[in-house]
Amino acid sequence: MRRRIADTAREVPGVPALIGFDEGLAENVLAWREFGTAVESAAQALRTALDGDERPCVVVLAANTPAAATGIAAALAAEVAVFPLNPGAPQAERDALLRVLGRRFGAVHLLDDEQRPHRVELPHSDHPAHPDHPARPGGDVAYLLATGASTGLPRISARPGPLRYDAARTPSLVIRQTGWRSGQRQLIAGPLYHAAPFTAFVDAILDRNTVVLAPFFSPQWTVELIRRYAVEWVQLTPAHMREILRGADPDPADFASLRAVLHTAARCDADTKRGWIELLGPERVYELYGATEGIGVTLARGDEWLARPGTTGRGVLTQVRVLDDRGAPVPPGTVGTVFMRTPQRVGLADYLTGHAVRTTPDGFATVGDRGRLDRDGYLYLEPREHDIINVGGEKVDPDEVEAALRSHPAVVDAVAMALPHQTLGSVVGAQVVLHPDVTVRRAELAAHCGRRLAGYKIPKQFTIVDKIPRTASGKTQRWRLTPDHPDDHPDHDGGATRQ
Repeated sequence: MRRRIADTAREVPGVPALIGFDEGLAENVLAWREFGTAVESAAQALRTALDGDERPCVVVLAANTPAAATGIAAALAAEVAVFPLNPGAPQAERDALLRVLGRRFGAVHLLDDEQRPHRVELPHSDHPAHPDHPARPGGDVAYLLATGASTGLPRISARPGPLRYDAARTPSLVIRQTGWRSGQRQLIAGPLYHAAPFTAFVDAILDRNTVVLAPFFSPQWTVELIRRYAVEWVQLTPAHMREILRGADPDPADFASLRAVLHTAARCDADTKRGWIELLGPERVYELYGATEGIGVTLARGDEWLARPGTTGRGVLTQVRVLDDRGAPVPPGTVGTVFMRTPQRVGLADYLTGHAVRTTPDGFATVGDRGRLDRDGYLYLEPREHDIINVGGEKVDPDEVEAALRSHPAVVDAVAMALPHQTLGSVVGAQVVLHPDVTVRRAELAAHCGRRLAGYKIPKQFTIVDKIPRTASGKTQRWRLTPDHPDDHPDHDGGATRQ
């Protein structure tokens, strides 16, 4: 990493490396000459400051700023394990993650905006989380990423290090199939503490790209950044895509420079997918399914999705199997647990938190996702068992309910959940975010769903909320939801309740 940045700074000194913004949204451009100098200076300072520490780890408060981006690059260049931390994480979550790092590294340092490390004093623990998993030298870890958090505290996975530039693998073959080109202009729309934006940023630096770093997500501003800087490649989440379609009134001309949109993370509803295919054309819309743990990937281009609606594609340098609970392969079309095997795997699954990826004797691995394969090897994901709502024996996919609710013109966002019921065991409830100053009666929301869903899938309780708790990738944090109980509410034609 250090040599690659130095070479790029020498060969294309005036080309922008980073385009960021200050608090007043004034543009801050770092050419490769400036970026290279800043990274080298910070890397040298890090090596000096951490000299004598055994297995150090550097934590960067990874706001989307040039300072944080430079700190991340400096730690990678200094070959010090780096962990991008959500600066807005609750203190309890932050402390828990830092304690986990402290159990595996000899010293944990927090990097400030001036790239100066400050040692974090952590409570001593006589009971490490996984004493049978010994600490490894810091040099064999390039970076660590939080993963999960849709059902509880994030897990931490690690990428082996040190990081080296390899023209054949930077970025990976699968990413190169999504319209990525060396030296391109790309937008980082998601937060750097999330896996996909982080790895896209690292690959961009190694591949001499110009990175436009959005400090926050706004649908209108995202479209403006793409147009203003003639962005050629961007990674988005389905939540970003929905908001842009509904809140930015995008014009195809705004995306004339865009070679491709790659979407990752949460499942994408059909209306959003079709909207983007209509906006850009099927050859410029890609969907990638994978895991931070690096067990394998599938890829689907828009035309493949149109031919097989709902697919996440076929494996790229990845074999995909769907197995039943006994570990036996299931026939095409049958739902089971998705296992993958790839020779390109670089992730160390749950390196620090001990929630090991399940593996088979022949090297296939799973993070627990459910799905099915068609006869041509295309994968279709299903909701995980803990997300499925069981209504008197009938199974409800919450994504289907949420898509129906979001199709109402007054609804900005929605989440469906199981609510306890004395007779049926569970019924469907929903939390809904409305457009400002809009009041919608419960009967109207129910009738709207009734035109799209079977009767048992229609929510029996609607709660109006200001915001749906989501991860940075747009996944619903269901563990943060606080459902009401329909047995405590009469079934009447009243307005939706507000939480």
